[in-house]
Order: sequence, then structure tokens, then C-alpha cells
Amino acid sequence: MMFNYIYTTFLTILYTVVMSLSLSLYLKEREKNYLLVSLYFLLLILNGLIVTMSETFQIFANDYNRQFMVNPIIETIYYLATFGIALKLVTELFEEKITTYQYGIYIVFALWLIVVPFMANSALKVWLYYFPSQLLTVYLGIYLLIHNRKMIPKSSLGKYVKLIGSLAIFFGLAIVVEDTFIIYFRDIYHTNMLKIHNRNVSEDIFHISLCLIAIKYFLTNYQKGNEEVAVIDIRNEKNETNDSVSNFEEDEYYFKRFMDKYGITQREGEILELLLQRKHNQEIANQLYLSLGTVKTHTHNIFIKLQVEKRSEVCEVWEAFEKSELTQ
Repeated sequence: MMFNYIYTTFLTILYTVVMSLSLSLYLKEREKNYLLVSLYFLLLILNGLIVTMSETFQIFANDYNRQFMVNPIIETIYYLATFGIALKLVTELFEEKITTYQYGIYIVFALWLIVVPFMANSALKVWLYYFPSQLLTVYLGIYLLIHNRKMIPKSSLGKYVKLIGSLAIFFGLAIVVEDTFIIYFRDIYHTNMLKIHNRNVSEDIFHISLCLIAIKYFLTNYQKGNEEVAVIDIRNEKNETNDSVSNFEEDEYYFKRFMDKYGITQREGEILELLLQRKHNQEIANQLYLSLGTVKTHTHNIFIKLQVEKRSEVCEVWEAFEKSELTQ
């Protein structure tokens, strides 16, 4: 009992930390992927609380397991929501839209989760209910590896994507193996003797791995942001030939005033700096370790705030602002 309490508390705290970090980044940068990550881990927290209650309170476990065998509405909502969020997250990562066949997969998955509970109570029924979820985890892992190799293999983000894809494939298969053993050799599905283990250790390890990767990614980006601020502080010591860049590097004070005037966020400011250096989106993505889609989104937001339509006009707005500041 004490071990379950400590273990569950550890998972809850870990998921909450990742959710909080991701949510704070979303509120700061308004990047959709951060919101999706927050929602994903929120679902893990809620599901973990239900699993813990089924392990702690026998009365709750009995009622919950009976309900699961008849109409597993909570699990169905959980699996549909987590797969939907994960699918949206990986497609957004590569700046793609969910395709027709992926919508088809989602619909078939939903129908499967609805139809299987009508089967007679047995280990096979439970195994068939869970199996597609793990199959889709493997699918998402393969999707990440294939698209990562095509689009962002050399960037820092590409390394994270490759690692997550490999883990999804490995643990997707591991969860199937564990489910098979538990469902067929440990659980009991008789009407008058219902005993179900709702926790999957392989699934917990997978989510812990995702947490550690997410925390490392967030902290690395935070550290990188601090390093970039330090670089800005010594820009006046550098001599570069590009006029727009030279003007910007001569006085960081004016750039901060420019950001404040137009409501430019810190991340947008990092991208704006490289836009003023006439760099293309892919160059910016590689230098800041961002996906191409993220760079395009922030660039579009910068254009809206500066009320421009072309990249060249960004430099014009900056030069006009700087000139007005110098003449005051």
C-alpha cells in the first residue's frame, strides 16, 4: 500500500512538472504543440488517479471493474483523447495536416472500442480492447522515425524525435507483451469473481521516459535562451557588414524598445533577429533547433504585429524605427 502511494505520488508530480512547464511555454510563446503536450499529460494525471483509486479502495475497484466489463466509457474516452492529441502533435511537428486515412484510422479505432465491449466476458475480450491502442503507439513511433529522417534529421529537435519514435515502438510492443501475460494469467473475469490489474508498468516506464525527454528539452531551450541573451550583450564588440544587422548589434536597447512597441515575445525576438540577418526559414529552424512549422508560425505572427507582408519589409520597419529613435 505504501509503495503504491509513493509510486503514484512520484508519477503525479513528474507528470505535473512536465504539464506545468509546457503550459507556461504555451502561455509565453503561444505555440500549439506546447498546449497539446500539456493536455496529454493532464490526461495521464487523471487516468493515474483512477488507476490508483482502483488499487487502493476495494469497493471502488469492484464497481469500476464491473463498469469496465459492461461499458468502459472512461477508458474509451481516455484512449481516444490521448491518441487524438498524440496524432495531432506529431503531424503539427512536421507541419502536416491529419490525412484522410489517419481520420479513417481514428474512426475505426473508435468503433473498435465501442463494439468490443459487447462480446462475452473473457480474457480475449479485454485483450482485444487494449491491443489497438498499443498498435497505434507503434504506428506513431514509425511515423516519427520516417518523417524525421526526411525533414529534420540533423537538428537537435530531430534527435529528440528519433528517440521518442524508437521508444514508442519498443514500449508499444512491450505493453502488448505485458498485457498478454497479465490478462491471460493474472486477471480473473468470472462474474462472481472479477479481478483486474489496471496498471501497466511498461506503459508507466514509457511515460516516465517521455517526461525525462521533455524536461531535458525544456531546460536545454531555457539554457540556450540565456546564452543567446549573453550573446546579445556583447554584440557591440563584433563587426559585421550587413547594414541591418550592424544597426541592430550596435544597440540592444533599441531592439528591446522595438520589441516592446510591437508586442514581440522573446521567441519571436530570436526569430526576428535572424530575419534581420536575411536568413531563410530553414536556416532559422536549424540555428534555433525548432521545427520549420514553428518558425513559419512565429514569422507569420511577426508579420501581423509589424503589419507587413514581405520579409524585406521587416527590415524596413526596423530601420525606420531605429532612425526615428536616433533622431529623438
